[in-house]
Amino acid sequence: MRPKPSWSIRLWRHYLRMAERLLKLLRIINITFLLGTTSIILLLISLFTPLFSQAVVYILSLLPLPNMPSAAMSSPPTAYVVLGGGLTNDHNNQIILNSYSLNRARTAATAYHDLPLPIVLSGAEAPWLGQWLIEHGIDGLISENASMNTCENARFTAKRIPLHHVYLITDSYHMARARRQFALNGINSTPLIAPLPVRRDWHKPAQNLTHSRRAVYEVAAYLRDVIRPQMDCRHANDVSEQQLLTPRGNVAKTTPKAEQTIENQTIENQTIENQTIENQTIEEE
Repeated sequence: MRPKPSWSIRLWRHYLRMAERLLKLLRIINITFLLGTTSIILLLISLFTPLFSQAVVYILSLLPLPNMPSAAMSSPPTAYVVLGGGLTNDHNNQIILNSYSLNRARTAATAYHDLPLPIVLSGAEAPWLGQWLIEHGIDGLISENASMNTCENARFTAKRIPLHHVYLITDSYHMARARRQFALNGINSTPLIAPLPVRRDWHKPAQNLTHSRRAVYEVAAYLRDVIRPQMDCRHANDVSEQQLLTPRGNVAKTTPKAEQTIENQTIENQTIENQTIENQTIEEE
């Protein structure tokens, strides 16, 4: 039989094994630190490039929408909904559309010329959006003047006019959050992206940083809406029909003639759905 190693040798071997394990742990910590540091540096650099904001917009566009009624999923879009993007003052201190709202109005005008449908203007900016569109030869406008945020845009639009599916017009950052709010109110949406006032540019880091800040805001706002919905979002019953109809600015009112058009389209869609259900029932019987 081989003699057992002495206690000193056993102790030495134990220390060696401990040292090897410690070295492995230090290597893992070192690699993790290097990878983490590199990732943070790359992330910070990406904030000054178009990559970060483009990645955020792409990820937001992939998020699923809440469940909607079958009518919303099966019917085609019957109107354009333009969400206001803010107001500003001109050199004469007159209230005018800011560049976000103006781009959304232009997008609506372009889409209308390709496919004439009623246009619903949602938000405090509605009177100015309507005035701009009327000045550019577009009628069939319906205004919802009471909403003050995205949540109210959806709730009050749903109260203002019966809709199942719409072309939703806003910018790329805002689109995912807006579509989710409309889906929560039973309205399906097909996105029409309005261009942003300031474009991404690899040669202009300051502009890219502005886009990155907006992207971070939209991610935070989306998570807030999911985890803890806005406390300042009024319910449809909190406002009257008169409040929805009353403009907040001293501008030309939009024409109400499109309301009957949408209502007729809604009745036609419901009739088709009822006939389809009846035919399916007869076939099953």
